[in-house]
Amino acid sequence: MKIRFTILSLVLLLGVLVAACSPQTPPADVMDDQSEMTDDEMMENEDDAMMDEEEAVAEDEMMENEDDSMMDEEGEMATTSFVVRIENISSEGGLTILAPGAYEVNDHPLAFFALGEADRGQGLEALAEDGDPSVLVDTINEMMMGDEMMGFSINAFTTPVGADAPGPIGPGGAYEFVVEAHAGQYLTFATMFVQSNDWFFSPNADGLALFDADGNSLSGDITDQVFLWNAGTEIDQTPGEGADQAPRQAGPDTGEAENGVVSMVEDFSDYQILVIITPQE
Repeated sequence: MKIRFTILSLVLLLGVLVAACSPQTPPADVMDDQSEMTDDEMMENEDDAMMDEEEAVAEDEMMENEDDSMMDEEGEMATTSFVVRIENISSEGGLTILAPGAYEVNDHPLAFFALGEADRGQGLEALAEDGDPSVLVDTINEMMMGDEMMGFSINAFTTPVGADAPGPIGPGGAYEFVVEAHAGQYLTFATMFVQSNDWFFSPNADGLALFDADGNSLSGDITDQVFLWNAGTEIDQTPGEGADQAPRQAGPDTGEAENGVVSMVEDFSDYQILVIITPQE
């Protein structure tokens, strides 16, 4: 009996050891869940990868379209022509008279002056005191020689619409000029308020952005972006009465130097102009 009991015990013990050492196989339903989870994760990862790739392709296409919209058929930077009209709309017999001026197109806001700073000595004084834009145009042209910024230009507008020769414009008169510009460029211009010692009309120091962030061209009445400025180069006299103002002075550059800074003429509602910009098809 003892021997049988001993053998039986050994057999049971051996069975327990074998079961303990055997690998545990999870239930079928657990394996199915794990397989499904793995498949779901793989599908999600594939979907994410496909979305990332599609987004990247879409972004590349948008950039290519933007680049293409800025290029013409020959692969060069596309430009737009703008007609700029500066008109004297003051009443007959009023003080507003405008003189020939200068305009500039550039890739950066680069006006002819800085508010609160002295004249730069580039020719603004001759324009603001005597209605002579040639010094400013020549000086900046010389400064920009060799510059590789595409589309930079500076020039003068001197001849009134309908006239045969350069001259000022009184009520009803106008100047017009055409500029070529591409997206990201700015325009600035300046014209003397003749019945003053050194005042001039111009946009602010940053100039006018010719295109908005979406590439739309500046268009229409932009008079509210044009102001009357005091160059600070000559002592002011009452508009229309000063002996050192252009219509009455003996010669150019004859007034007393002010050695001041450029400032805005706060109230110029009596000196009326109209500025319209028209992009061409």
